[in-house]
This record gives sequence, C-alpha cells and structure tokens, in this order.
Amino acid sequence: MGRFGTRYKAVIELFDEKTGEIVRLVRFHTPNEFNEFLEDFKAMRYPGYGWRYKDKGKKKGKHE
Repeated sequence: MGRFGTRYKAVIELFDEKTGEIVRLVRFHTPNEFNEFLEDFKAMRYPGYGWRYKDKGKKKGKHE
C-alpha cells in the first residue's frame, strides 16, 4: 500500500545571497506553481535572494 500525494514536483532552497544561509524550503505540487515562482523571481520580487534545487542525495546503503 503506497502513500498518495506526498511527492512534490520540485523542491528548492531560497537562500540569502550575502550570507549563503538557507531562508526556507519551497515545495511545489504542480509544475505551474514552479513556473509562477520563476516568473515572480525574474520580476525581482525576491531581492537579495537566490534559489537552487534542493540536493536530495542518496541515503548510504541504498541502491537503485
């Protein structure tokens, strides 16, 4: 039995460009939400901040 609705399409980190400190994680349920964020970000609604994809990484001992 699986879990439904727990996966996000994209997870990003919003960080302060001066200090490099992560301000918050932003999770998007749909690609449209992510695209809206990109449009807002490009319109400079988040001055002084940068974003990057969250590095999910692999857990040790887990193989695909």
